[in-house]
Amino acid sequence: MDDFSRHHAQRVVDAVDAMEQGLHDLKDNLMVLFGYWDKGFAHQHDERAIAPPQNHQSNGCDNQPKSILEEIKNMIVELKIKGSIRERANGLIELRTQALGSLYGRTREEIETKLTKALKEAKKLKNGKLEKKNKSPLLSEFYSGNYLPYKKMNLAPKSIESIELWFKFIVKSGMDKPLNKYTAAEIEKFLYSIPQTRKRQIIRGIFNNIFTYAKRLGAIKNNPCDNVEQMKHERKNGRALSFKDQCAFFNSLFSADSKATEIEKSYLTFVYLTGTRCNEALNLKVKDIDFENNTLHIRGTKTKGSDRTIPMFPLVKKLLKGMDLSRNKVFDISIHTARKAIHKVTNDYHLHELRHTFGTIAVCVRKLDVKTVSLWLGHSTVGMTLTTYTHPEQLDKALFYDGSKSEDEKLEIMRSEYQEILSKIERLL
Repeated sequence: MDDFSRHHAQRVVDAVDAMEQGLHDLKDNLMVLFGYWDKGFAHQHDERAIAPPQNHQSNGCDNQPKSILEEIKNMIVELKIKGSIRERANGLIELRTQALGSLYGRTREEIETKLTKALKEAKKLKNGKLEKKNKSPLLSEFYSGNYLPYKKMNLAPKSIESIELWFKFIVKSGMDKPLNKYTAAEIEKFLYSIPQTRKRQIIRGIFNNIFTYAKRLGAIKNNPCDNVEQMKHERKNGRALSFKDQCAFFNSLFSADSKATEIEKSYLTFVYLTGTRCNEALNLKVKDIDFENNTLHIRGTKTKGSDRTIPMFPLVKKLLKGMDLSRNKVFDISIHTARKAIHKVTNDYHLHELRHTFGTIAVCVRKLDVKTVSLWLGHSTVGMTLTTYTHPEQLDKALFYDGSKSEDEKLEIMRSEYQEILSKIERLL
């Protein structure tokens, strides 16, 4: 064969080889496209191993054993998942569910792994939404964010301080939890663990006020305190010192062997002459004294309405003029010292009963208008003045129950007795 013939023959062979290689490549691509390529077969030399289709259906797309589909179907039935299963043209198994969407895999194990993960994520998301929906603020969160700002609009700073002290006791006792988790039984058990009956009453009142406000704002549906028993406490009614005891009180207070300090003497006399609350007198500052207009600014410790101005009575003015007013506070002692001071003079009365004595004398002896006395005392209602701070029978019991004298005669005697007390104080000052 000449050179031309050999060259021509080689070109034909090369063309046939290229055509066969092209057919092989085309077949490979088609097999991969329809899922028939078996990655388990290795390339050997220039030949490609093609895995023949197994369980090939007439639609040309099923290359997985039917048992796998059946297993997956059984699995979703057991898990109570609504869905359908199909095999895609590329050999992937698709599990379609309304809740989880579509999951793909080539084996049962792969589908199961993806399904388990999807179920965990769905449960986590559901629990998160449910927790967010049902989340209730802690008692302390609602207290600081809602209740306390609300109370500050209506109460004086001293009252707010008291509330905050009691609330700290509640939190330190381990009673801080979400508002909707409290039960009446739990609150009642906690209250009865407190030995002091008065303290029980106060703590129950704070709980009830917070839950009532939370219910009003829609933070809770029910107030658990509605089913908590009322805490019983035998409250001792305030008393007024009799004229006889008043006389003995000031004799002892200003006696040579009195254990009271000079500042304590002035403080006790001031409370008796003004009827101020013990803390109000302690909070009196030099700038609250107006000698020119004869008035005193009393910084209320109850409601904001208790912040008031009262007259500076003549004996009060003499008392203050005789004191060292170089400091900011007029009576620079603690409440503890103030409460102990009266027991240096008498063990029969408490400090607050000097205020009761002022109210009783103002209404029953001086016969001042009750509304005026109520304003001086810083009461929110006239009823409080009349029912709680007026004890005419205690000033002079023998005189009060003496049926032989008229009311005018009794009044004249009481005014005379009171004047003797004032004269005594003036001499002692």
